[in-house]
Order: sequence, then structure tokens, then C-alpha cells
Amino acid sequence: MIMGAARRRAALLLAAAWLAGAGPALSAEAPAPQRLSLAELRQRLGAPGDHYADLGGVEVRYRDEGKGPALLLLHGSNGTLNAWDGVVARLKNRYRIIRFDQPPGGLSGPVSDDAARTVGTPEALVARLLDKVGVDKAAVFGTSSGGTLAYYFAGTYPQRVTALILANTPADSVAEAKIQTTPALDVEIARAKAIGYRDLQYWQVYMTYLWGEPKRLTRETVNYSYTTGLRAPEPNPFVLYALTANKQLTMDHLSAVRAPVLILWGRRDPVLPPAAEVALYDYLAGAESRSVVWLDTAGHFPAQEVPERVADLVDAYLRRDQ
Repeated sequence: MIMGAARRRAALLLAAAWLAGAGPALSAEAPAPQRLSLAELRQRLGAPGDHYADLGGVEVRYRDEGKGPALLLLHGSNGTLNAWDGVVARLKNRYRIIRFDQPPGGLSGPVSDDAARTVGTPEALVARLLDKVGVDKAAVFGTSSGGTLAYYFAGTYPQRVTALILANTPADSVAEAKIQTTPALDVEIARAKAIGYRDLQYWQVYMTYLWGEPKRLTRETVNYSYTTGLRAPEPNPFVLYALTANKQLTMDHLSAVRAPVLILWGRRDPVLPPAAEVALYDYLAGAESRSVVWLDTAGHFPAQEVPERVADLVDAYLRRDQ
């Protein structure tokens, strides 16, 4: 779905105002910032409640909070477990919530060739984490590429998933999609390639593009993405990511899902338009049940943009038979 002209202008004005408040925008001539080591990132961004587990040779940062039925949260690309802060704050009094940084991103460790072979698949990594924290079954909620991991896990381990919740999750290959960008984002993508890194201005424009209502995007959220994006490049960045590029593998996992499914969809998503939700729904025909809720003003990441609304919908869905 293409941004309306009025909303696009408003988004760009908001980005300009935000950057004006943050200081002068970085230019192509500005010196590149120093890359941050994993140790430096952990020192800057680590927080109480962080735990680390060795899962088949991969060190994973995770949090385990609250009491009640288990709920596993899986973040999207370029994200960390912090993307769920608003949802967790709303639900941790009713659920035991487990979330982690998808390695090698966030504050999780690198993925060596040996570790990748030991773990095997991204969904096997999830199973290892649940085993580590002593959880046999859980409701699983994934957003964007985290949703892909969620249905990979649900299709592989149906006995361990009590319910599957997906928000703006691809089913068809994103590489084949004709994603509509904005002129401002095109400029930032080209500039990032030219200077060799994604600066603060890039992240502001990029995240404004993904938010349904740009006024909901906070400076703290942008700064966090910028800082985590300074991590030194990893040799195996996607080896343990669940990706839709392999069409047959993706269809096999989707068709194997048996748990009841709730699909939440931000209708202002410029990356995955409403037709992508319809395809996802159709591919999940083997599920016990399927429900869809549209979020009219949200963009690609509803759980970050409208966390209270998303949390309330998830809670109502998980307690529907009580």
C-alpha cells in the first residue's frame, strides 16, 4: 500500500523536525562513527533482567519475566527483544513472557559455522531456549520476520505451541515483492551505501516510513536502532534466520501449523500490503482456527507502534475460552 501524499509530506516534515532537535544531520562527508564491539554494546545497552544462555555454541541474550501461561515473543529484522517492551509491560502480570535477541543481532553473540551446524535450524534454536528455561509449551507471537520464525517453529514442533499469533508477517518471498518506497527513503538507502553505514538520519527516515503514524515514533526508539546498528559486521548474519526465500520450505512449515492462529495486521504497512495478509491466511489452512484483526492506523510493527492495543488483543485471544 503506497503512502498517501499528505501523510508522506507529514512524515518527512516530522523527520526534519526530529533531526533538527537532535542536532545537525550527518552528511556524506562526515567521518564514519566507530563500530562497536559486542562487549561495548552490552556495556551500553545491557539492562537488569538480561540473561545469557549458550544454545549449541550460540550465546543468546534473553529475558524471562512474569508468571502465568508461557508466551514467547519473536522480534523482526533489525530489532531486539526491546521491541516488545510495551507489550511486556502490559502482559507480564498475567503471563510468563520469554523473549530473546535473534543471533547474531542485538546483544546476542555471533554464530560460527560450527555453531550453525550444531543448532541446525532457526526453529531448533527456539526449542533449545525453551528447554533451557524449562518451558514445554507456549503461545508464540512473532512480528515481521519473527513471525516467519514463529510459524517455522509451530510447523516443526506443533505439540509445543498452544496458539500462534502473527503480526505483519510475510509468507511469500519478500525478494519478489514490489515494495513501494518513498523518495526520501531511496535517498537514504543510496547515501548509506555510499558512506558505508546507516547513520542517525537514515534510521529516522527508515523507521518513519515503517510507522503508520510517524508521530508515534520516539527519538529513543530511533537512537536505539542506530546504536545497535553500529555493531561490527558478522560473518553469518542470517544463517539462523527463518526466511521466506525458499518457497517450498516455507509452504511446508505453513501447511504443518495446527495451533489456532490470530493474525494482527497494520493496514498502513508499506512493505506488506493487505494482499500479503490474505495470502498468509490462506496458507494456514491446516490450523485449528484462524482469526484476523486489522489495525487501521498501524504500520509494519504494530507491537511497537500501538503496544497497549496489541497486548489487549493478544490477552483477549489467549483467554477466549475462559
